[in-house]
Amino acid sequence: MEPNTPQRKRSRVTRKQLQQRRIGALIVVLILIFLLSSGCASCIRCACKPDTPSVPEVQPSTTGTTAAAVLTQPPTEPATLPDEYLVDTMPEAHQITVDFVSQYPELPTGNEITSLTMVLNYLGFEVEKETLANNYLTCAETGMATFSQAYIGSPFDDYGMGCFAPVIVDAAQKYLHSQGSGRHVKVLNADDFDDILHRVASNYPVLVWVSQGLEPVEEEYCFTIYGNTTAETTVPVGTAVPIGEEVPTTAPAETTTSTASRQDVYWISNATCVVLTGYDLENNTVTVLDPSQGEVTYDMGLFKTSYNALYKQAVIIY
Repeated sequence: MEPNTPQRKRSRVTRKQLQQRRIGALIVVLILIFLLSSGCASCIRCACKPDTPSVPEVQPSTTGTTAAAVLTQPPTEPATLPDEYLVDTMPEAHQITVDFVSQYPELPTGNEITSLTMVLNYLGFEVEKETLANNYLTCAETGMATFSQAYIGSPFDDYGMGCFAPVIVDAAQKYLHSQGSGRHVKVLNADDFDDILHRVASNYPVLVWVSQGLEPVEEEYCFTIYGNTTAETTVPVGTAVPIGEEVPTTAPAETTTSTASRQDVYWISNATCVVLTGYDLENNTVTVLDPSQGEVTYDMGLFKTSYNALYKQAVIIY
């Protein structure tokens, strides 16, 4: 017979010990529930997820630009663009499709800034004529500046007068700069009208100053500026005016007579600014968008005569 082996004595759990264990387990469960409800569960879940790029929160702007405007702002263009491109050979006829913008009713005397609006829209900038007039057009009261330094009056007013090319160049520069665009504003002042047609053939709509309806110009004395010693300057033919550089203070051949202390300023009361969009050499015609009328076709010879009478002012953006 095998020797008897001692049996292990079972440990007995008293009723009191069992009750204490149950209470301890209940306490642990309650602690876990509390931790889960206080957010630690989200921490645990995040720790299990792969890293994802965070999206920075857009804070409200203190300068007046809303967060929505920041998010929807179009991407800026590169700081510089290629040089002006011109076709090697001009076709007999060419037409650029530019959407028409009427100056009425908001800008009854704002043909210049409305024409600039059409060109900027053609280039892909979605801007309203009122925005340009309110924020980028330099205006002055009668007797405070020449027509090449500021728009005299207000384009929102029926009694506003107008401005010449340097003022529109300045407005275009300021707007393009605000958009981060590297485009250039170029003053043509071309003695040879074919230079302007060459730009149209190369798909550049041209801002041109002529008389309304190509009628004979009506030049008249307007006012005298006292104490203005700013010397008159001219813009060489084909000069590009890059963003940030000073815009010339007067248009080429603008009619003024001045001394060290006074400057008599004249204005062409029937002057207007149109967008030249097409030409036809065979029929000797040009097509323009006139902010006050819409699309108009003119005899090319008459158009050139009016262009010459308005000091040969023409502007492109490229």
